[in-house]
Amino acid sequence: MSITKNQNSILFLYEGETEKEFYNLFLNKYIERRKIRTNFGNLNGVYDINNKVESKIKSYLANSKFSDCNQIHVFVAYDREGDRNTDTLLNIKELNKNFSVGDKKSRIISINEIVATQDLESWLFYDLKNIYSFLRVPNSQRNLKAYPNCEAVNNKTLSTLFHRFGKHYQKGKRVRNFIESLDLEIIYNNVQELQNAVTIMRSLY
Repeated sequence: MSITKNQNSILFLYEGETEKEFYNLFLNKYIERRKIRTNFGNLNGVYDINNKVESKIKSYLANSKFSDCNQIHVFVAYDREGDRNTDTLLNIKELNKNFSVGDKKSRIISINEIVATQDLESWLFYDLKNIYSFLRVPNSQRNLKAYPNCEAVNNKTLSTLFHRFGKHYQKGKRVRNFIESLDLEIIYNNVQELQNAVTIMRSLY
């Protein structure tokens, strides 16, 4: 099956450059990109995320370059920025209504969210072993049980850990080498949100 024969396509919107680096590696590993057309858009933060997502989708629909994409599945990847008691920021119900999702005439077939609790960096702690390896922490100083609940830590925790061992954690494009050093399989196996997203995407082949 080739992309040209697959009527489904994906519009993947992400919160920022850190997410871009992570999900580019992640989708290359878990999605057969040759089987489904995938396009990306940067939301540049979660502030006013509903309007940003709506604007991105409208621009995409209006772009003649994507006029042949008639069965579009939108995925929005962003941070919860709190524990699970913190409400998610995206109003899927409103977006579905605004784009007539479910209507035969609508090019938008589904809108899905991938929410990281607390943030993307929380997930990375599932592979603490390789975080230590990246930081070149001596074995005698490694405590693999230091963070038993990954959802209790966040990017600030990671930054503190980096500083403790003489490095500076920088979000954005510079995070690529760090993410490449991690075992995505370990992270994937521990994060239901990622598993759910992959299941949906693979069903679109």
